[in-house]
This record gives sequence, C-alpha cells and structure tokens, in this order.
Amino acid sequence: MSNTNWELSDKFGGHWIKVKFYKEKPDLKEAKQIKDARFCEAVQQALISPILLDRKSISCLGAQYAFGWNDNPDLKDKLIEDCLQKRQISTVNINNIIEKTFCLKEPFDYIGLNTEGKPDLVISYLQPGEVMRIIKLYNNNGQNLNISCATMMAICGDVAVKSFLTGDISFSFGCDDSREYGKIGRDRMAVGIPSNLFNLFV
Repeated sequence: MSNTNWELSDKFGGHWIKVKFYKEKPDLKEAKQIKDARFCEAVQQALISPILLDRKSISCLGAQYAFGWNDNPDLKDKLIEDCLQKRQISTVNINNIIEKTFCLKEPFDYIGLNTEGKPDLVISYLQPGEVMRIIKLYNNNGQNLNISCATMMAICGDVAVKSFLTGDISFSFGCDDSREYGKIGRDRMAVGIPSNLFNLFV
C-alpha cells in the first residue's frame, strides 16, 4: 500500500489525496461510488472515505470534458454556454481557454480517490509558504518551474489531468466552483504532483 499521501502530509502539511486512473473497474472493497458530483467535491469527500468515480459520477461539464467523458457530441457547446452564464467573457475567449485546457484524449473508465495502491498523482490544497518549499525542492534538483494557471476546470483539468499527462508538478488558484464546492480555503492553492516526481519530495 502506498503511503505517499501521508508522507507528504507529514512534510508539508495539508491533506493529500491520491488519484488513480483505471481502464477497467478495479476490485476495491472500501471505495464508494457517488453520483452527481463535481470532481473537486469528490476530492473533498475522499478525505473521509475512498471514492471510485465513473462517467455517471460527475455532473460538472468541465470535469466531463477534462476526463474525456464526452459521449455527448454537444458537450463542448454546453460547456461554453455554461461558462457564458457564469462569466463576463466572450465566446471566442472561452473557446480559446477550453482549447488550451488539458484533457484526456484516451479516457479512463474509472478514477480512484484515495484508493489502494500507488497513485498516478496526488493533490493537495496548501498555504503559499508550503508551496514555496515544494518549489525550492524542485529547483534544488536543477529544474526550473514554468507555471500556467487557469480559472476554469482548475482542479480536474489544470491540476489532475495536466500533472498526469505532462508528468510534471502543477499549481492552480482554483476556479469559482472548486473554491465553493471543493472547499478550497482563501489562503490555499491547489498542487498536483505526478508519481514520477514523488522521490523529489518524500
């Protein structure tokens, strides 16, 4: 069993959530399945109990898009319309942001949060001082960090999928939904660390 999340908690504080992508449904005894949730909500709920997500679990259009769970051919149009209702921004600019958001071209059927075994990445919401410590360790290994943050699909796309696809650490200040439903505190920012970088921090 991987204890990376606990080791990171001891070192940097905060609660670290393991994220694992599955092609097939895993045989997990303790993980519960939920419905009609945002991914950021599910991350918060995983603090209490391991969670297994599938396409029916996620109600958020942004997360459906980020995870490639877009069986509906009109998903992108609906996502743009949803964003237009929330923000004073042009359709062209929203489309450009969505196009640049990381998404899975080859989707997985299930996503585990705090499930058994080694995760593909971990996510936490940390205070700026702890984020600085993580960046220092990253720099100490001779690597410079280029940060690109978005305020749409922040936790699902800009942290989870981005870290998974790039194999690099990612940061986000969240989006309106993740700060409301994911319970990200006003003094916190999201951090994603992929499994290939665990050895730099634990």
